[in-house]
Amino acid sequence: MRYLLCYNFFKVLSGGDHLVMDEELEAAFLKEQERRLAASTIAGYGRNLNFVRRSYQGEWPGWVHLSTAQIRAFFIRRQKEGVSVATTRYQATTLRRFYHYLLEQGLVDQNPLVGIQFDEVGGARGNLPNYQLLMESIEQNSKRATLLERVATYLVIETGMRTGELIALCWGQVDVTMKMVLIKGEDQTERYVPLPDDLLGLLSQLEVAYATPPTVRERVLTLANGKPVSRSWVERTVRRVSGGATPANLRHAYLNKVVLEQRLEDANRLAGHKTLVATAGYQQGQVQDLKKKYQQYF
Repeated sequence: MRYLLCYNFFKVLSGGDHLVMDEELEAAFLKEQERRLAASTIAGYGRNLNFVRRSYQGEWPGWVHLSTAQIRAFFIRRQKEGVSVATTRYQATTLRRFYHYLLEQGLVDQNPLVGIQFDEVGGARGNLPNYQLLMESIEQNSKRATLLERVATYLVIETGMRTGELIALCWGQVDVTMKMVLIKGEDQTERYVPLPDDLLGLLSQLEVAYATPPTVRERVLTLANGKPVSRSWVERTVRRVSGGATPANLRHAYLNKVVLEQRLEDANRLAGHKTLVATAGYQQGQVQDLKKKYQQYF
């Protein structure tokens, strides 16, 4: 296997196809992980590598030529799009393992992820605005927002949807009778989340605004030209309506509110997390608040 990789590496240096080389590298890396990782983890690594390669802006330089600055720029852009810290860490872990493998094969001189502090890229959860503060800001700013913009913003803070889940949401997933919404994750998981009355009212207004009743397969967030909204549209809209918060900030505030109500297992299910460990991270803000109160009185 190593001789094959080296042969393809020199083929790329002499003008070969970057994409062919990259796909072979990814396949060899995933094959190597079969001895130590679960099949679901390997599948997740494969999706992460494919996503990073496909979503790269500009001409793709190839894995062996990707620099630290380019990787840092990618993760900063992802954070600005409203991607959660957990997702950023997961993708970073995948890339670290992948480049460690490339180092072992002698295909790169160093791991380009060395020196990138993902806590700084993603931001600290303890400093994020709380649910009540964000809701007050949204209620104030939503007076100047369109109906579509209000629906998008409230869907995030009232259900904890991720940006990708929000964009893909169809009318068939909204159950007005049961006051529930079926959220379909990018990893094919599904979860039901309750819809408060105020959000149901906004969704009803949006549905009535259609010239013809929307079908179950039509996207909820659709522009006037009939196209679904983009990630950049969601990012700009949420920032403006919320007074500067990102979609990830709103999702965090929603989940943190549920955790504060001593419903960690509910928060885990509503968040779509696979483990309670991921959800427990939302308790960090509570610990910081307790420390401040302790220092104040003692």
